[in-house]
This record gives sequence, C-alpha cells and structure tokens, in this order.
Amino acid sequence: MVEHAGIPGLDLDSTAMGLERHAMGLAGGLLDRRRLMLLVACLSLAGTAAADAPQQVGDCAQVSASARFKAIGYTHVVTLNNACQRAVSCEVWTDVDPTPHHVLEAKPGKSAEVIVRNGSPASEVHAGKSCRFTL
Repeated sequence: MVEHAGIPGLDLDSTAMGLERHAMGLAGGLLDRRRLMLLVACLSLAGTAAADAPQQVGDCAQVSASARFKAIGYTHVVTLNNACQRAVSCEVWTDVDPTPHHVLEAKPGKSAEVIVRNGSPASEVHAGKSCRFTL
C-alpha cells in the first residue's frame, strides 16, 4: 500500500518527484493486532523462561563438612571444591546448623571454606549446598 505525501498549496505531483512513502505498522498491514499480540506474548515468555531457568551446576561443585576438635568443642567447617569449568557461588549449611546459609564462591579448580560453628558438642556433621554459576 502506497500513500502519497502531499505538499499543500504547490499542486506538485509527489509521485513524479519521488515523495511517495510506504505505509508501515498497523495501518500498513505488516503487523495486525493478532500478530502483534502473539509477538509480545512470545517475547515475554522467552524472557521469563531464561530468567527462571538458571543453569544447573550438578556434581562438579562438591561440598564437604568436617568437625575439627578444639579446646572448647568442635569447629564445624564447610569446604567447597569447584571442579566445574566456570566459577560457582554456593549457599552452604550443615545438618547441625541448617540456618543461616553461608555463601561460598570458587573459581574453576579452586576451593573455599567457611567456619559454620565454633564450640559445638557434635563430632559428626554433614553439609548441604545450593549452587549456581557466576559470571
């Protein structure tokens, strides 16, 4: 569909002068309302799916817990070993102290540790984790 640009008061042939323009958008039929709504819905679903589906770290990031005896009791330590190809950030905890969660970060091939509790009477402890890849 072609619309002609009018120049008021000059009585010029706008087609001969190259002043014609193609109608675009909703009026020109390139995007009718149904196609526009479908496009918006697809874009919003694609963005939501990407944001809601973080890449799973799997078993390449391992955590372990140890109870080290000190004079006042056991010190519980959680260690993160990152065998992944990317850096990871993990929330870690123990079965003795499930809250609060502590955050450990490690680059590929590196490890990190955190003291979760000092002076614990528990000589046995197990760690839990929730990890994600970082940038």
